[in-house]
Amino acid sequence: MVKREIFILKTGLTRCSRCGEDVEMAVYVDYMGRWLCKNCFIEFYEKKLRNTVLKYRMFSSRDLIGVAVSGGKDSMAMLTALSKVFPDLKIKAIHINLGIGDYSRDSENAVRRLCDQLGVELIIYDLKKHDGFSLPDLMKTAYRKRICGACGIIRRYLLNRIAWENGVRVVATGHTLDDTVELLFELYLNGRIEEIVRVKPVLEGGERLVKKVKPLIELTDQENKYYADFTETPYSEFECPLARGSRMLKRKELILRIEKEIPGFRHTFYKSHVKRFLPKLDGLIRRPELRACRNCGMPTIGDVCSYCKLVSKVLEVVKG
Repeated sequence: MVKREIFILKTGLTRCSRCGEDVEMAVYVDYMGRWLCKNCFIEFYEKKLRNTVLKYRMFSSRDLIGVAVSGGKDSMAMLTALSKVFPDLKIKAIHINLGIGDYSRDSENAVRRLCDQLGVELIIYDLKKHDGFSLPDLMKTAYRKRICGACGIIRRYLLNRIAWENGVRVVATGHTLDDTVELLFELYLNGRIEEIVRVKPVLEGGERLVKKVKPLIELTDQENKYYADFTETPYSEFECPLARGSRMLKRKELILRIEKEIPGFRHTFYKSHVKRFLPKLDGLIRRPELRACRNCGMPTIGDVCSYCKLVSKVLEVVKG
């Protein structure tokens, strides 16, 4: 069986470029130009994650951190790898159930299984139970035209609040290289400089604002899938039904087509952003001053935060 994306997964005798063994299954990492067997790929992945954490000083090996887990391959691979690479790390996994039918049920079940396997403390927040609405309810509002953006508002707000209320001051999210390049592609295309400067491996915290880190920011979606599969990490294979046909997915597909024509495109794009553009843009853009939301007390740039505005609008529809 041969599967062609940015990587090739091949069965049949292949020599591993790292250990020199002839193996039945190997992964070809085209931006490295090397075949790796299962064990060498796992070592490669974990070393890359460890180096990313250390390079950007995301946290120390004995810190207490929150790990945002959606149930998908990326965040689940991250949780497994962080537990293995930093065995002294104190972890609280945070999962938000958005109430999207079978998708959310399967995702929560996968998260529970993995946390049980790893012995990791798990915090589950049920959006419908606690806040009175689920993400599909937004399809009845003006947010239906930008449902992925609304989902982002919900997840960012709740992750920060849940972590803060549970004594966690650092939260790791499962944003990958693919996610980052897709976002940068859109932001640069539309000249949204104020948002561009916030796309970085580490966002420092503040008053009632946790530090956010991205250990997977230099790892691709495909690397995360192979790592999850090779380590037998449980994850949900359901796709969010609300995201089908979204512009975000179309941009990701476009970027993968570019990558096939220009190998290493994503890595080059990301590194140019971090090393060349960010240092200059950081000095030009003034950070907005944060204040406490008059409704919930969490940080915002206006009188009322985006989450409270969203909740107000959706509850009007839900309650009739």
